[in-house]
Amino acid sequence: MKKLLLVIFITLSLVSVRAATYQLKITPEDVFSVSDTGEWSVSVTRLRVLDVAEVTVTPKNKKSFMLMLYFMRDTDDRGLFDNPDKMKMAVMESSQKYVMDSVEKKVNLEKFNTKSSYGFKACFTDADLAKQKDVPVPAGQFMYLVRGMIRLSPDTALGFRLCTNDLNSEETKAIEKYILSFVKAL
Repeated sequence: MKKLLLVIFITLSLVSVRAATYQLKITPEDVFSVSDTGEWSVSVTRLRVLDVAEVTVTPKNKKSFMLMLYFMRDTDDRGLFDNPDKMKMAVMESSQKYVMDSVEKKVNLEKFNTKSSYGFKACFTDADLAKQKDVPVPAGQFMYLVRGMIRLSPDTALGFRLCTNDLNSEETKAIEKYILSFVKAL
C-alpha cells in the first residue's frame, strides 16, 4: 500500500510540474505560445482561432499582480489599430472609464520603448487605496492599473491590463519584458 501511495504521489508531482503551454493562432501567420513558468500560472480564458485570445497570467505563490492579455486579429480588413494614431486613440478612449476613481484624473499615455513596433500604455492609481498610505493593500486588491496596447505584427495587436502594487519592482519589469516578447518585427 505504501508503495502504491508513493507511486501515485510521484505521478501527481510530475503532472503538476509539467507546465501548461497554449498555442494561440490569431492569424494564419501569427501563432503565439504562452506557457506557465516556474513562478507564473497562465490560462487561456477565451480563444477564437483566427480571431482573438484572452489569457490570464498570475503568480503561483503570492497575489502580487494579475495580468490579462488580449491578442486580437487586426488585418487590413479590420484596420482598427493599424497605425500609431489609431492605437493611441483606442487606448485613450478605452482608458477613460478608469479616470474617475484614479488619483491621476486624466489619461496620461506613455509610448512603449521599442524600435520594431508601436504601442501605448496608461497608468492609474486607485484613489481609495492611495488615501491609506500606511496600511498594506488588502490581498486581491491593487494600487495600480496599467493598461495599454502594442502592435505585435502587421496582422495582430495585443491589449493588456496589469494590476500591481509596485510599478518599479523587478517583477513588474519582468512582466513588461514578457509583454514585449510577443512583438515580431514589423
